[in-house]
This record gives sequence, structure tokens and C-alpha cells, in this order.
Amino acid sequence: MIRPPAVAGMFYAGSAAELREEIRECFLSPLGPGRLPESVSNGKRSLRGLMCPHAGYRYSGAAAAHAYARLAEDGAPETVILLGPNHRAIGAPIAILSRGSFKTPLGEVPIDATAAEAIKAQAPMVRDDENAHAPEHSLEVQLPFLQTVAPQARIVPIVFGRVYYDRETLEELKALGAVLAELLGDPAHHRLLLASTDLMHYVPRDEAYRMDEYVLQAVRAVDGERLLEEVFRRDISMCGVMSTAAMLFALRQLGITQGEVLCHYTSGDVPGGDTRHVVGYAACAFHAPA
Repeated sequence: MIRPPAVAGMFYAGSAAELREEIRECFLSPLGPGRLPESVSNGKRSLRGLMCPHAGYRYSGAAAAHAYARLAEDGAPETVILLGPNHRAIGAPIAILSRGSFKTPLGEVPIDATAAEAIKAQAPMVRDDENAHAPEHSLEVQLPFLQTVAPQARIVPIVFGRVYYDRETLEELKALGAVLAELLGDPAHHRLLLASTDLMHYVPRDEAYRMDEYVLQAVRAVDGERLLEEVFRRDISMCGVMSTAAMLFALRQLGITQGEVLCHYTSGDVPGGDTRHVVGYAACAFHAPA
């Protein structure tokens, strides 16, 4: 199957030429890296995980550009396992697409069927479900950036529709993290995890910064359980908490104990943004220990 774009022309430009220019502006934005990415063929390839936002490019594109600039500098991966929220909670609680491709105005991004099937075989909580992916934007908005800095990369798309925290959920996310860690640790393949999430939603800017910091402290510590505890105890409206926790559990399995916050701002910091009702955006990177 070819999954067509659901938010082209809304979250990002609908034509290839306009989209390339929009991505260029994200990299050059004062809130972005301030430079165009330089893809390195012989990079260190130590990057194992990224956390990246998924709002419209006008708002979160500069933050996303920080993450993809780091990916370009590290060296393009063979496969990016994309983890994100299923905002409408349609379909399976943890839904994957294991065959086909995703289409954007820049072309098609193929799914790594071998990696997807390996995840399904070892993680029975992950199920194929086209309906869960059809309208969801959290992974789609990553793809034009990925096509820009790593055009040959394949993807494994997984979305989480159930946002809940109890012992059973915790163990399920840890079990999934162990499966993902095994795929990342395979020396025969260069794979990367990317968790798609925005942070605090629709509060004044100062409050967003304060609440986002609880999230970022857990992310820096690569502590999935602490992230879940903070988000649910403090009622932090982080839409991708489940996907991010799963990534952190996987990275911990690989011995990664420190994350790097590359960028953090809110929609109220974007020119013309409303500072009374903002959304927080951050980009974070996780490298294998030296």
C-alpha cells in the first residue's frame, strides 16, 4: 500500500518546490540551527535516538531542523523507526504499518518490512492497522525532513493511541523498548529511533517553560519511568509521552544514560505567536556511549 499524505498543504507546503523552500527556511530560522544541513557520508554514526516535534512547520519546523541537522552530521541511517502519538486514538492501541510506503510531495519513503516484521514477531502488542495511520500527522511531518537529509532511508512507522499509566502499561512499554533496543544494537544494520512529540499545550508561555522542564529533565536522564510519572502526576499535556517513553526504555537498554536538548522554545516565541496559549517544542539527541 501507498499511504498518501494527510496534512500536505496544511502542516507543511503542498508542492515539492514550496516544501523544499519551507524546509530551507526552517534550517535558517533564528530559532533553528541557522545553517543548512551537511550530510556526511563518513559520519560517526553514534546517534541512536532523536526527539522531535510535529506541529505545523511555521511553529515547530525550526526545532525539528535542529534534530535533522544532527542526523545529517552523524551520517544517514539505513532505517528510522518512527514512534508517535495517534491523536485520534483510531484503531489498535500500538499500530504499525509493515509494508508499502508513505508518500509526500517529495516522493515516497519505503517501509523497512524486515525490521517491521521483526518488531511484530517479538512484540505482540504491536499490530498492523492502516486505519490508525491514515489521518495521523505526527509521523508524516517528519518525512520531508528525513527525505532532505537522508533520502535513501527507510522507515518503520508506529503510533500509540492509548495514553495511560499503570503497572501493566509500564511493563508493556519496557518490553517494547527491549525489542527496539535489540534492533538498534544489531551491528549489521544502522538504525535510529525517532520519537515524535510536542510538549505542554495551550497554557501561558511561562507555565509551558516551567512544565516542559520536568519533561526535559527526565529526557536528559534517559528515564522513561520518570517521564511517565512526571507527565501523569503533574498533568502535563505531552501528546507523545508513550512513544517517547518507549524510546527512552530502548536507549537505556543500550547503555545510554544521557540525552542532549538541542533546542527548546514555544509557539509563543515564533514571530506573531500568541504568548497566552502556547505549545512547547523541543529537539533532543541521544548518542551511543563512546
